[in-house]
Amino acid sequence: MKTALTFLTLSLASILTPAVAQDSLQIGYFAEWPLPAHYGQISGAYDESLAAPTVWTSFNNSNAMYAALETGAIKIALSQGLVPFLLVANDALDFKIVDIAVSYPSGENCCAHPDLKYSPDSPFTLSNTTAALAVGTLTHFNLKRTLENFGADPDSIEMLNMPPAQAAAALKQGKVDIACGWGPALQTLEGFATPLLSEAQKQRLEISNYDTIVIRSSFGRDNPKAVARFLQVTANLNASFNGSPVRMITDIATAMNMTTVGVTTSMQGFRFPSTTAKLGDEWLNGGVQDHLNSLAEFFVAQGTLNDALDSYDEFVDASYLKAALELPLIDAE
Repeated sequence: MKTALTFLTLSLASILTPAVAQDSLQIGYFAEWPLPAHYGQISGAYDESLAAPTVWTSFNNSNAMYAALETGAIKIALSQGLVPFLLVANDALDFKIVDIAVSYPSGENCCAHPDLKYSPDSPFTLSNTTAALAVGTLTHFNLKRTLENFGADPDSIEMLNMPPAQAAAALKQGKVDIACGWGPALQTLEGFATPLLSEAQKQRLEISNYDTIVIRSSFGRDNPKAVARFLQVTANLNASFNGSPVRMITDIATAMNMTTVGVTTSMQGFRFPSTTAKLGDEWLNGGVQDHLNSLAEFFVAQGTLNDALDSYDEFVDASYLKAALELPLIDAE
């Protein structure tokens, strides 16, 4: 097995229920969203640790991935955003967030056109402007918090619903004052416009962007060891990437059908907190739940969500990650 980590192999029957053991363990992931887990996809780390083959299926949107999770076509959704999860939680679909897949605080931002002459020392320039962004997303939520922090009235800003690439083009053409985006569009924005927030400011405002690992509750109940083992392998691959990312890029690119340059660029700014950190108050011990509550209140106020639940605590289950922390491991090579 080509991997920097060798895991203790358990018998198939001890990990998976017979119904799952007859098939493979199906993992859903997003195309062109590279993660260290895809190194394990190529190396066989998951197959060896789970003592079962894993099948990896790519998706282009959250709705399709959640539909596959609901029908059982996939058993684990590797990297789902918080807003799509909020929507399925409100629809009473029985899913659980069991881990944090990746944190990318620098992977999303809003930028002001140079003609606006914006700076943190002159935030008043943000009022009575026009902003292009994907309305009803975490970016929308983060922009509102940013504006309120600077004392600008969000209601004074005309919000135009555009995907990131279109928003970046509109800003470059001078059609809007502010544009928000992520990925290649953000790189375009940052190349000529002024970011509204620095990394330090994002930390101070507790503005975060991250994806989660989601399972269907019934699969977790029937296969707790399989979920814990999957999370353990993922955590070790993340730790290995943190220590030496360059070594893993080629295999990740192979798994994702991307170039090494594309993977390297996409993963710039990605952060992979330790399991201990993710079990703390910032993440699964309250932080994610509070974030879901805040998002729900925001989207209800925006009219894009009918009602917020009283609490989203039941949709976060850290027990599998706690179990992963206690599973035996063979020492890393």
